[in-house]
Amino acid sequence: MLNTQIKEEKYLDIINQFALGLLSQSTIKEILWSVIDNVVSKLDFYDCAIYLLDDQGENLIQVASQAYKNRTPKENKAALIKLGTGIVGKVALQKKAKITNDTSLDKDYIPDDQFRFSEITIPIIHEDELIGIIDSEHPDKDFFQPIHLSILTTIASMVAIKVVQARHLENLAEREQSFDLIYSNTNDLIFLIAVEPNKVYRIVSVNRAYLDLSKRSKEDVVGKTVDEIWDKERASVIRKYFIQAITTKKPITYEIDFGKGEDRTIVETKLTPVFDKRGRCTNLSGVSRDITAAKATQSELKQEQEKYQLLFSKARDAILMLKNDIIIECNDRALEIFGRSREELIGFKPNHFSPKLQPDGQTSSRKTIGDSFQWVHSKKDGSLFTVEVMLSPFKLENEEYTQALVRDISDRIKTEQVLRASEKRYRTIFENSLDGIYKSTPEGKFVEVSPALVNMLGYSSEEELLSIDIKTQLYFKTEDRIKHDNQYRLKRKDGAEIWVEDHGFYQYDNSGKKIFHHGILRDVTAKNQKQEELQNLLNMTSDQNKRLQNFAHIVSHNIRSHSANLTSLVSFMESTKDEDEKEKMFQMLKSSTSQLEETIKNLNEIITVNQNLNKPIERRNLLSEIEKTLKILSGEIHQNKVSVKIQVPADLKINVIPAYLDSIMLNLVDNAIKYRRRDLKPKITIKATQLKKSVKLVVSDNGLGIDMKAHGDKIFGMYNTFHANEDARGFGLYITKNQVEAMKGKIEVKSEVNQGTKFIITFDEAH
Repeated sequence: MLNTQIKEEKYLDIINQFALGLLSQSTIKEILWSVIDNVVSKLDFYDCAIYLLDDQGENLIQVASQAYKNRTPKENKAALIKLGTGIVGKVALQKKAKITNDTSLDKDYIPDDQFRFSEITIPIIHEDELIGIIDSEHPDKDFFQPIHLSILTTIASMVAIKVVQARHLENLAEREQSFDLIYSNTNDLIFLIAVEPNKVYRIVSVNRAYLDLSKRSKEDVVGKTVDEIWDKERASVIRKYFIQAITTKKPITYEIDFGKGEDRTIVETKLTPVFDKRGRCTNLSGVSRDITAAKATQSELKQEQEKYQLLFSKARDAILMLKNDIIIECNDRALEIFGRSREELIGFKPNHFSPKLQPDGQTSSRKTIGDSFQWVHSKKDGSLFTVEVMLSPFKLENEEYTQALVRDISDRIKTEQVLRASEKRYRTIFENSLDGIYKSTPEGKFVEVSPALVNMLGYSSEEELLSIDIKTQLYFKTEDRIKHDNQYRLKRKDGAEIWVEDHGFYQYDNSGKKIFHHGILRDVTAKNQKQEELQNLLNMTSDQNKRLQNFAHIVSHNIRSHSANLTSLVSFMESTKDEDEKEKMFQMLKSSTSQLEETIKNLNEIITVNQNLNKPIERRNLLSEIEKTLKILSGEIHQNKVSVKIQVPADLKINVIPAYLDSIMLNLVDNAIKYRRRDLKPKITIKATQLKKSVKLVVSDNGLGIDMKAHGDKIFGMYNTFHANEDARGFGLYITKNQVEAMKGKIEVKSEVNQGTKFIITFDEAH
């Protein structure tokens, strides 16, 4: 290891080692890393870092660094020091090397990863231009000596030369690469020909485009003479151009036609002769371009010109060519609409063929203003016609001209007059219609609205309604916008709902795209309400008829059965003389009479329910009503040790006929107790849930249950019983169903034998 007091005799040896290390390096990266490695290893430095000045000359960027305790070079993390900042920045700005023996005393010192006391900073300069900085730090004070400064300064000079050389080589390589890239990839054909004695022309170099066009390989072309490549006739033509360029000593341009038919290729070549100092032509440099497409374009332009001439003469509109406001040319249509010959038009000003005054009262001889206007002209027979004129000024060979496109719009004027009258009638209907009329865009904006529509939707003005977003502020459902000849709901400004009947259609452009939506809206809210009331009345009547028919059937069946039975018993009593038999018959008659009385009582209950269909609905707290029912049945609940679980929100209220709700709850809970299982502790659960527009009430138990497959369709029938219970009449569920339906609700049942029964009642809260 080299100590800090480097001996004079080793100075040259160290410099020589650095020089040898730099000699073998060619790229900037290799040069810098060679210096870094030698500084740390040969000079026994703690670390070393090299910075290069950026292209803008404002910042130093760390491009290489290595530490003594970590021989692995650190990749550049693009550490950046602004010129003039810190010791490194100050040395770079002043271009003067510096040794700092105690960095703690230098205000410019900026610690890196850790504080070090010594620092040596050497600028890398070439021809007074700053290239970069070599910088090293050491943890000991006074480590760096003048000999270190001398060595690093010499090394910095060598590095500067090598870096400049490397940059020059890199730039040269880039330029050469760019030239090769252009030469190889240009679409132009490039070739170089050597001129040999006896008028021998040998190809020295060609690019890729030349080979592609000639459909030859490089071996087939390079080194061959023109006579060896081309046939005798074409070679003779080419040689003439070569001789012309050499003789005139000027670049020449010529065209050669290769191939025939679809394979035909026309090539334009610019040939430049190259002469030596003695004036002898040594080379011919050529650049060729495929102009087949350009030639085709020229041909097409000629055809287009011919087409233009045809369109000019046969155009449906009159075309006048003017110079100094005088007609110098016109087409056939101009002769037709003016009713004059070419000789009668050319040489005159257009206003020569007009009445003295135009419809606006001004003279026809006045100067027209603008490039588009309407004008009245006269035919040769004196009849007037209106035209639309479009003026297009242009220059041709520095001469100013004007093209006037003249269209006869007499028929259009008449049509517009008819349309204006029609529009006036439409506006009268639009303004006074009782229905709402509108025109809107597909995006959801009104373009036009009638006063009736503004009033129908509750807006204060037409402008206010035109400003709304139809999709969000008018429709409850977006899909209703596409409904025509249909009814749907709309929102008024105050949020109220109205029903409208829509009669509309779409307007399309020429490409089939929707551009407007037209329609007429009629407010049918009142009409629908009347229809709904009528339908409700019809439904009620139908329901009453069904109930009446059912009741009639029950009366007919039950009374007839009792009547027949009583008649038979009376007949038996009259016919028998046996007193015991008569007593027996009497008891039977008494029993039948009692059953008849019960039947009449049941029928009376049905009549009572049906008569109360329109009984007032009241809003009641459901939990309170349920608790009232449980108090009535508290004795049976206590006696049979029934567990009752209530899951009903305390604030839940429903619309019911109170007497019916009491009857329903009494019947369902009483049935749950009556048809309990004797081997289980009876459990009854009463649960209620508030839905969006209804309340669902569920009464469930763990009792005997019902065989739904056998009796599911009979559960709510009259006189149907499903268990051997002497108290069962088969009438309660029938009454319960009638009471639920009388309140616009519905009742369902789910049950399994020995598993229990669940009654689900839905109370409609929308009415």
